[in-house]
Formats: sequence, C-alpha cells, structure tokens
Amino acid sequence: MKLNNIIFSEDGDVAYGKVSEFINADKFIKAVQEQHYQEICIVENIKIETCISTLEGIGADMITPLSSTDVVIENYFVADVSEIGIAGKEKE
Repeated sequence: MKLNNIIFSEDGDVAYGKVSEFINADKFIKAVQEQHYQEICIVENIKIETCISTLEGIGADMITPLSSTDVVIENYFVADVSEIGIAGKEKE
C-alpha cells in the first residue's frame, strides 16, 4: 500500500496533499487522519489550491526568472485540521 505524503503546517492546524496522489477528497481526509500526530482529528474546509514549493527558497524583494529556481507548481488539497480530545471533546 502506498503512503500518500501529507504535509502539516508548523502548528499542525493545516494539512496539504498533492491532488495527483489522491483519488478524491475522501482519500485525502483519511490520509490526514492516519498521519496526524495526535491521530484523532477533524478535517474540514477542504479546497484545491495551486501552490508553489521550493527547497532553495526565493529572496524577498527580488525579481527572479522562474526558470532559474527550483520552484515546483502543483495543485494541492488544503484543509483545516483540529484535534479531538478524550471522549470527542476538543483540546483546549
């Protein structure tokens, strides 16, 4: 079974997954729930957005041709993630 890569924001309250890796939004939700560090979470406000990523980064206040960067442009599922505490109560 292939593990689809989910990327979480630093606070863990937003999840990202490449649209090309998932059959549909339900599969994305399932992967988020399986990979969330607390494991029990609510995934909502799912949308598809075109995102950019780079390992090298791009300098601020610069004009740089896209061809001279390592920028990758892809469509991602983006969703809000909230943890569920014990007995279904949200953590404070």
